[in-house]
Amino acid sequence: MVHRHQMVTIRPFDGSPEDAEGLLLVERATFDESPYSPAEVQAMLGGQGQQAWLALAGDEVVGFVAAFLTRGLGGGCWEIDLLAVHPDWGRRGIATRLIRAASDDGKGAAPRARAVVALENEGSAGAFLRAGFRAQPEVQELFIGRFEELDPVPSVTVGVTVRGAPDPAEIRPWRPDLPQPPDSPSREALDAAPAPGGVSLLVAEGSGGSSGQRGEGYAELIWVQTLLYRGVWIESLAVSTAAARGALVRAAVARAAAAGVDEIGAMVPAGRRAFKDTLRAAGLRSLGEFRWLVADLPLPGLATPPPTGEPA
Repeated sequence: MVHRHQMVTIRPFDGSPEDAEGLLLVERATFDESPYSPAEVQAMLGGQGQQAWLALAGDEVVGFVAAFLTRGLGGGCWEIDLLAVHPDWGRRGIATRLIRAASDDGKGAAPRARAVVALENEGSAGAFLRAGFRAQPEVQELFIGRFEELDPVPSVTVGVTVRGAPDPAEIRPWRPDLPQPPDSPSREALDAAPAPGGVSLLVAEGSGGSSGQRGEGYAELIWVQTLLYRGVWIESLAVSTAAARGALVRAAVARAAAAGVDEIGAMVPAGRRAFKDTLRAAGLRSLGEFRWLVADLPLPGLATPPPTGEPA
């Protein structure tokens, strides 16, 4: 039974079977997409990768948020990946408190945080805005390919070769504005992918005649493990030819499939029609329009966080 004035506390996931079971009960009442058992959730949240925070009313889990660190070409980013509050406990500020708790923990790991929210999900967007995030103006379209649904696609493009790039400097011709933060991916980090949070770079090269191979584009792949899936994000992609675009997308799909992950996805700005068409041709489908919510860390006011036992 819901008691409107019952105290709600926010704390980190403690690794217990009870916490895992409570988290999954909230997930079943909201998304109902996680394929994992309580024991698998315990294992996922028990290491140094993905982390979670719970909202509790007494001993009952009534909400949770999960987050993890990625280190892409733009540096470290704290990914607020999954946020859920049981429907019986909505409209009490719990989501905002969960976001702020996760962001407070992330401030020592990355200089920025982000989350992706569907355009129609005004409640979730409002929670992030109240927590101190800001909405990016450009609308994005989310594309997902689940390998249980994808048909194999040829990964060979005549006239274009795709290879792994062990040095981030190789893609600078397409990203001259790329910062060089101290936590940018090293050769070792690139070689270690596809570990969760790791990054892989692919470079497309076309035949240059007597001059040999010439660069035609790159793709940045970030490998993730979430409470809903294991997958790959096509984090960024830039090309000088349509053939290179197709070759890179197909190579990304092939690499992800070979790694045994569940899905591959990409967030694509609304104006990039050619990229969206290429993703569709590779078997990915649109899940609709979304927007990035971003924040610099630490969030304002987190130097002295509010008491965790304040009323919901």
